[in-house]
Amino acid sequence: MHLTFDCLVWPELVMRSFFAAGYEKPFYGSWNRLLNTLFPPNTLFEVVPQVSAVTAHEAVDFVVFLFIYINTTPVFVVEVRPPGDFSFSSKRQEADRQLRQRFLDISPDMEIPVLHGVSAFGTKIAFYHYDNESRRLKPASIASDPYVLMDPAPKKWWHYDILEQEGADKFREVVNEVKKMCENVWT
Repeated sequence: MHLTFDCLVWPELVMRSFFAAGYEKPFYGSWNRLLNTLFPPNTLFEVVPQVSAVTAHEAVDFVVFLFIYINTTPVFVVEVRPPGDFSFSSKRQEADRQLRQRFLDISPDMEIPVLHGVSAFGTKIAFYHYDNESRRLKPASIASDPYVLMDPAPKKWWHYDILEQEGADKFREVVNEVKKMCENVWT
């Protein structure tokens, strides 16, 4: 079976995996396949899935983090969540909070100047950028207000789609920056 699209932004097997994902088949495998395509196993890079700890009532709603490591050092992280969660402000807030916590946990052991991360709800993606020297993480967090109901993780942060040209190009740009930084450290 061949996909009949005018433009495939990723190899056909990757695209097929994303299009087959949904409620019955989560996107975790699709993201794993894409990352292993961009960070092949015959290189220094290793894709390492980690499932976020959950309580019993959250067991059906878990989050997978896909870390890209060189040796014991994380150099890139992708947080994958179900696409149905995207419409809920509380789920976006949770995604933002958990990814920020991962950056905080990783930062003391960083060997590269910048750590990139992606938060994904299915194919919708938001890009994160942590500068080790300044200790700044973008996008900046939105502080809560005791009197005004705020959206601490607005939908506009996830305006890219990994299956559209603009989102694929931005993702490739980040991956290439990660690889270049790693070359400077590990060669």
